[in-house]
Formats: sequence, C-alpha cells, structure tokens
Amino acid sequence: MRSNGTWRAGTAVGVITLAVTGVSLIGAGYGTSSVPPVVEASGSAGFAGAVARAPASAPVGLRIDAISVEAPVEDVDVDRDGTLVPPSLREASKVGWYQRGPTPGETGNAVIVGHVDTAGSGPAVFYRLGRLKPGDPVTVTRRDGSAVTFAVDSVRLYSKHEFPADLVYGPAVRPQLRLVTCGGTFDRATSTYSGNTVITATMVSWRS
Repeated sequence: MRSNGTWRAGTAVGVITLAVTGVSLIGAGYGTSSVPPVVEASGSAGFAGAVARAPASAPVGLRIDAISVEAPVEDVDVDRDGTLVPPSLREASKVGWYQRGPTPGETGNAVIVGHVDTAGSGPAVFYRLGRLKPGDPVTVTRRDGSAVTFAVDSVRLYSKHEFPADLVYGPAVRPQLRLVTCGGTFDRATSTYSGNTVITATMVSWRS
C-alpha cells in the first residue's frame, strides 16, 4: 500500500473472472506502531465436498472472531494505472472487496483488502491479521442476506518483491477467500512496509 492509501499494481496476471491484468499488492504503510509478527503457518482446512458454491451476491460484512474483527465491506476497484484503491484512510475500520472478482462463496478467489494501520489513528482493521491460524473461521455476510463461512488454510508473509499475484488473483476451482494487508518491517525513509500478509481460506458452509 502506498503512503497515500492506494495499493500499487505489480506483475501482470490473468485475474479471476474478468481477466483484469496488472493487479497486485506490494505494501506500503504508516508505521505508527509495531505490527504483530506473522506466525507463518499453513494447513489444510479442507474443502467440504458437499458444500455447493453460493450464487453471486456482493459482501457487506466481515467477521473474524479470532482477531476480534467485525467490519463493513465496501466495493473497491483499480484506477487507470492498475492500482487497487482500498477504503479511505479516514475509514480504516472498513475493508474492501475487489469488485471485478468473484463474490465470496462463488467459485474462484474472492479478494478482501484492508489497512494495517494509519498515521492518524494507529492500528487499523487488519492490524492482527497475521495472528490467524489454520482452521480459524472467517464469515462474510452478503447483500442477499446470506452468510458464507471460510476456514483459514494458510497464513504467510510475502516480500513485496515476491507478491503471489497468481495465488491471490489467479483462477481457483473452489470457492476461496484471500485477505491481504501490509506486513513485515516499516521503512520510514520510504514510508513503505517490506511485504504483505496474505491469508488463504476455503469455503466450508453457506447459509441462505
């Protein structure tokens, strides 16, 4: 994320349903506090084969009990130079769903991004994202009144130079969720973080 609150595009990739190219998150931030370290972990929450994909419906809320997150979701998009623009820094308690991709519960990777901190208010919505563990539930409520629950598969910190664009934006055969924020160390000279925390998760239930 840039210091102005935008996420800079990186490697060109074939992106999910609408094949938008050039979208990546490389991380820049605000460095107002010490970000909790990512405990790198991976596991297999497993995909419940009996769980059908959900019909399309935009997300409106995100709940992650393990890190005390309950946040409204707004639609976000890329600008002309391929920069994914997250929610305003003035609304750092919100998260943003990449609206050109699948909705949470559809087949493919639904991508939700959020700030880790801000210069004005300190820790933001995804401040503790790196503390998640495989198996932790993540629930997304949707505009149609339904709720989709995912189980965390992996928690990883990636260098901004090695952002896993294919993992985050590439195709998937199951309903998947990707949560992304800034991570690593903060460089005050450049006002950037060294990397990104990326959570992968698989849908385990859908309640209409």
